[in-house]
Amino acid sequence: MSINDRENACDESPSIFPVKVAQIDESRESKSTKGDSDESVKENEISKCERKPCSMLSLDIRKSYSRDDFQLTNESLKDTYKDFDLMPLCTERFLLSLWYLISVKLIGKDAIVDQTIMSSDYRKLEIDEELQCLKERLKLEEISSTKIQHAVETLSIYIKNENWISSLIILKEILHEIMPLNIYELFRLVKNIDDAANLIKDKEIIFFLGSKMIKKEINGLNHIEPTEIKNVDLKRIVTAPFAKSITRCITPVTVYFKDIGAYGQDSIILCDSPGFGDTNGPEVDIANGIAIVRAIQVCESVKPVLIISYKSIGDRYEGLKDLTHTLARLIQNTKHQIKAFSYIFTKYPKNEKETIHASLETISNTLSDQERSDTNFMDIFRDMFEKTKKNACVLDPIKDDPSKILDELADSIDINHPEDVFQFFITEKSKSILDKQVTKYELSIKLATKRSEYSLVKYILDQLKFLNILLNQESIEEIYVNCTRYVSRHFFEEYQKAILILNRSLLDETILIDEEIKQYRTYFDHANLVEDLRKRHLGNEAIHSCAYIEYLNEKVDNLAKNLQEKDINDLSIKLSIDKIKILSEYFDDVNVKYKFICQI
Repeated sequence: MSINDRENACDESPSIFPVKVAQIDESRESKSTKGDSDESVKENEISKCERKPCSMLSLDIRKSYSRDDFQLTNESLKDTYKDFDLMPLCTERFLLSLWYLISVKLIGKDAIVDQTIMSSDYRKLEIDEELQCLKERLKLEEISSTKIQHAVETLSIYIKNENWISSLIILKEILHEIMPLNIYELFRLVKNIDDAANLIKDKEIIFFLGSKMIKKEINGLNHIEPTEIKNVDLKRIVTAPFAKSITRCITPVTVYFKDIGAYGQDSIILCDSPGFGDTNGPEVDIANGIAIVRAIQVCESVKPVLIISYKSIGDRYEGLKDLTHTLARLIQNTKHQIKAFSYIFTKYPKNEKETIHASLETISNTLSDQERSDTNFMDIFRDMFEKTKKNACVLDPIKDDPSKILDELADSIDINHPEDVFQFFITEKSKSILDKQVTKYELSIKLATKRSEYSLVKYILDQLKFLNILLNQESIEEIYVNCTRYVSRHFFEEYQKAILILNRSLLDETILIDEEIKQYRTYFDHANLVEDLRKRHLGNEAIHSCAYIEYLNEKVDNLAKNLQEKDINDLSIKLSIDKIKILSEYFDDVNVKYKFICQI
């Protein structure tokens, strides 16, 4: 069945499609029972068909995948389509289009694809054609690393064998190489941040939330999930047992004290947010940093609550120290704000609950000189140490009374005017990925400029400019400015070449060569094509196409003037008129002048 046929056959079906991948970790698989749902049976059938070894010859692909590594939803399919549909021809476009087409192939009739976003022409494209276009595009863009070439060849084998899951696995790895930062996902997350900021503007917020929990086993993993959810806002909070974080952006929840038996008056807003260095990737990490600036800074006051999980502190407490370092960079002048901090320890075994303060003392004795010299870091660490001396707040999400915890937090000190306290920050790992992406943008812009692919140049400059405005980082600003100057210089150099061509062609004793005028016209057309690029990015630094016409008209006017000064029998007159005639075939302005000269 063709992709077109599959889409036409779509009917109402679940909106999420868990896709099993090669070499699934058996310890994370739950056995099917007689009472399994139809969805579970379908998943098992897919798993049996697709559980094939994944080639390791090209990229550093992980040896095992869990169920949640690939979840294809109708929303994600639409997002992917919109992402590549807006792109000019480039490697990223073909990679994303392959991802989309293979995903539709994989989930088949279960895909609810909005046909209004797909042109009929695109639905007819075959995956093989897109793969061939990808290979050709890689050559054109001079992406010739052995790693990527081997990966693409492996992808070809998987596609030939219709091994769609393995195809998605290796496509994901290639995408990470070509596009380290998913800029489109980042933009979507930022939009969600703006929505959240509107909800918490001028409000008092606490970074913590909870509802009644139950312990449950999912895919062989112990998991605590909320039940009896009465608060509508809490239904937007997603939980899962996997190592991969579920929360992708800051999510505000309004809690009314009376609903949970607390003594406070009215209500307060609790915020769930992804952690820094989040397992969801740099997009979430960067968006989280932006959320601090856009969302938290517009609140009336903030009560920061640090949630410290036993499973994340690390054998040598490196996880706890990383969290403290992050907060030290996030908050300006912690010494004056530290009293507002609360610390909640969670997922601690019974025999470890009483060792929290002792653990902090151990960390204190092993801090490096560099860590001790970090004033903000030490302020937070000392505060945590002091506040756990008598009794550390250890949360049991199943047994503990949420009203008691919320009352304590509501009575804690606020940070007023958070706009003066919180600042943008992302982790070093995410900063490194961001820098890598921006560097790739710079190289792509230069190569696309040389290929005269100005629609691609504009598209990448648009992304770079948006990132620059969004993050306000000097390194991005510098690369953006360098790129615009490079492109402007390229157009100036083309103009200089065009002038040399025209001057040489119009010398008295020279016969005008058609190919030379074609080249002049090509440079002129290039200048015409970049009008949007000039308006949005280059400004007055870029040569305008009018400069070509003005210079050409000046030269033709000089030829016409010389004709009037020469004797009618002068052999050079015919040569000059022939030159003007050839020029008139390429430029309308010259054509008007040529007709006028012929009438004299």
